[in-house]
Amino acid sequence: MPVILLDPRRPSLIPLQAIGLVDAGVRFTEEVPEATRMHLPEVAGSDVLVSTDREHESVRRRIESGDTVIAVPTVPGDDLSEAVEVMDRLWSYRGWEVTQTHKSLAHYLVEETYEVVDAIEVDDADALREELGDLLLQVLFHSRIAAANGRFDVDDVASTLVAKLVHRSPHLADDVVGPIDIAEQERAWEARKAAEKARTSTMDGIAVSQPAVGLARKVIDRAGLPEDSVPDQVSAGIAAVAEAEGRLRTAVTALMDSIRAAEKAAAREREESEWRGHLS
Repeated sequence: MPVILLDPRRPSLIPLQAIGLVDAGVRFTEEVPEATRMHLPEVAGSDVLVSTDREHESVRRRIESGDTVIAVPTVPGDDLSEAVEVMDRLWSYRGWEVTQTHKSLAHYLVEETYEVVDAIEVDDADALREELGDLLLQVLFHSRIAAANGRFDVDDVASTLVAKLVHRSPHLADDVVGPIDIAEQERAWEARKAAEKARTSTMDGIAVSQPAVGLARKVIDRAGLPEDSVPDQVSAGIAAVAEAEGRLRTAVTALMDSIRAAEKAAAREREESEWRGHLS
């Protein structure tokens, strides 16, 4: 007697192995949505049980008795699809989300990126997982804004990425079995990237909105300038900004420490005040 386990995220998808088993009628556990039920004949005495909940009592009892389980296969990325659906639902409420623009969200994108870097620096896997999720939210959010404006959607973003990866990684198209030569991989990537961009200058494609020191170093690196060819104004500027940033960072972290200390002191004072109030 088979148990057919559907994916609760996509309950309308039936496993291929189960197609021949549902024609004569099935039984459902109560959480199976009506949209799924209407496409399958329901027969009270059927031996075929359809459910979206592996932990349902009826399902567990059937599994424990040795019944065959036919489940929709899961693949990497299933939860990404659910994240897209949640973003669409948030958008459908016509709340804060629909008031945002690419520009209004830009600073969140930068901030979330730095938080990812912080998690990497301290080697905190839990924090990194969470911060990558926050960064993914920005991708979904910007894609949803673009879709609302009829420009592109999240599938266009994904398909553009896939096309880029496949084109720049010829071993993907050739079904090469790894490991591959890393140096050759890098050469192929850069050659195909250059062919795609068809840039007329080494300065094309440099992100000018990045911090000035990073921008300066990127320009020097991209142009392949030797140290003695870098204009004094640029090299002196890099040193001055780096020094000023170091001083400011030290001052700000000291301020953060003092704020934390003041917060702890205030919390202790509140606790002591409450304790004295209980005694009086």
